[in-house]
Amino acid sequence: MDALPEKRLGQVERLIGDGRYDEAAALCQQLLHDDPDNVEAHFLAGNIAFNARAWETAISCFRDACRVDPANPVLLNNLGLALMEKAQSEKPADDASLEEAAAAFEKALALQPEYTTAWKNLGLARLGQGETDTARNCFTRGLAAAPNDAALWVNLGTLHTTSYEYDQAIDYYRRAVRLGPGDPADVLNRLATVQSYVGRIPEAVANFAQAASLATVPEQRLCYASNRLLTLHYLAEPSPEEIARAHREWGVSSFPAAPPPPRIAQADNPERRLRVGYVSADLRMNAVLFFIQPVLAAHDPARVEVFCYASVKTPDLVTRQLQEEYNVIWRDIARLNDEETARLIRDDAIDILVDLTGHAGSNRLALFSLRPAPVQVTWIGYPDTTGLPAMDYRITDAKADPPGMTEHLHTEELIRLPRSFLCYRPGGDFPPEGPLPLLTNRSITFGSMSNFSKINAPLMALWSEILARIPASRLVLRYRGKDHERVFQELAGHLAKKGIEPERLVLLGHARSVVEQMRAYHMMDIALDTFPYNGTTTTCEALYMGVPVITLAGYFHMARVGASLLETVGLEELVAESAGGYIEKAAALAGDLPRLLELRKGLRRRLMDSPLADNITFTAQVELAYRQIWQRRCREQAHTDEGRHQ
Repeated sequence: MDALPEKRLGQVERLIGDGRYDEAAALCQQLLHDDPDNVEAHFLAGNIAFNARAWETAISCFRDACRVDPANPVLLNNLGLALMEKAQSEKPADDASLEEAAAAFEKALALQPEYTTAWKNLGLARLGQGETDTARNCFTRGLAAAPNDAALWVNLGTLHTTSYEYDQAIDYYRRAVRLGPGDPADVLNRLATVQSYVGRIPEAVANFAQAASLATVPEQRLCYASNRLLTLHYLAEPSPEEIARAHREWGVSSFPAAPPPPRIAQADNPERRLRVGYVSADLRMNAVLFFIQPVLAAHDPARVEVFCYASVKTPDLVTRQLQEEYNVIWRDIARLNDEETARLIRDDAIDILVDLTGHAGSNRLALFSLRPAPVQVTWIGYPDTTGLPAMDYRITDAKADPPGMTEHLHTEELIRLPRSFLCYRPGGDFPPEGPLPLLTNRSITFGSMSNFSKINAPLMALWSEILARIPASRLVLRYRGKDHERVFQELAGHLAKKGIEPERLVLLGHARSVVEQMRAYHMMDIALDTFPYNGTTTTCEALYMGVPVITLAGYFHMARVGASLLETVGLEELVAESAGGYIEKAAALAGDLPRLLELRKGLRRRLMDSPLADNITFTAQVELAYRQIWQRRCREQAHTDEGRHQ
């Protein structure tokens, strides 16, 4: 029998240091077989399981360690951490495990009140339970003991971000950056994200770039770089060519060698039923839902077998409805890495794989770089090229991307659908249109419910010109942050340059639901589209609520979505081709009460009777496009095979 268990524990630690975790775990079990109360062996076994994300095993090991040594705050903290990770890995979150985790942290703190790490973890647990004030108190107590702990400042920044207290969050993240060391890339990414929320776009772009350059984990580097690419579109005067170049550089530097498309097993049968896979993290209550749900509902099962690869971290009722009510094969890939997901897609023999996210949050573009399908397409969720060499096509239409105008801005080949690149279906709980506000207010109310990041100084100057043209007119905007007064004063400052009184600006707060967002349209007579980054979901929402939208058409996709949507519903007269035309169209419509009344009464029906809401015809057109690019791929493979045999 081994008389020196300390040597064997040292061997376990060396094995862990060498990354030989299975051997280390086996040696721990041998130790525990000989000495079931060896607290160090339980502790090391728990750490091994924790690093392997085997939460149940880690919890069991740490519980055993705490049983042997119940007055050890480190063991209690590790038990709480494993319980918290398990709770957050469940869908939905495991409230019982989260409460047990908090209890373990509290026991650790009762033993060692200055235990900073336990204060940090208890705060995170309480934040996960929605107890914001308690979490804030925990982080503050931790900082009292360790004022230079950057992670605690980051946690406070996260707390204030989730509470929509953006100015405070920015301040805390900046403190964390100054303190270091921690994970500076992660902190800069968090800082840049909040800066984009409040419209500090150049700062956000710079910080995302720095975060990407400092990231040591490839997945983080890709994420931060994608965040930068998305945020480039919010610049006040972006150069389409510079944005396109940034996407190309990202694609070449991140994935320099795109694998060849996999061989097609039945290339001689291009008319067979296609297997189409949709990849998205947004198969839940999300803006993308209103455009993909009508397509999933209308796919012809005789022509297309549909798979949904759902990378949804927090499923909701909508996720379950999509999973249960539509004729789709559901694959949950939220916890699968790219290689595992690629194998799954290949095993499913997917013919056409469709990305619905682009560079937006939680994207899986790295999955597409592995070429799991013979044909790969991007659509709906992003207003630009992906820059990914392995992405073959991008779906659009001739209004959003007029032939000859934008091809040079894409690494993908453009597929132009015949009527619109989108199909919209409103939520079943959306409220009725409501009466025209002008009749009660005796003055015109303009408005926009677009993402605040899209509002910039040149746009505010245009809106100021419109308000100056229409006496007593008002402007309604939405800003979800709680730093309401500062933002109001900034926006009012833009209006003041044209002599517009601050009381003519109405700044709404955070909408707690989609229905609350929709009710805000009851306040508007005319919606003003953002520029250069047009609204998409907000334009459809406004039209559905009987509110006409004035848009300014630019020279690349994100600045032409408004034109595409309005022309699809037969409202070409609301599309301006210049800033002056935008002002003139807004002023003319504001002075045309009969037209406003007509639109208020009939716009919802016009939208629902238009091609924009005809999901049966639209989906048939999508399926035809899929068929055509599939036939093309089959011909290419047949030609290649013929060349090999000659």
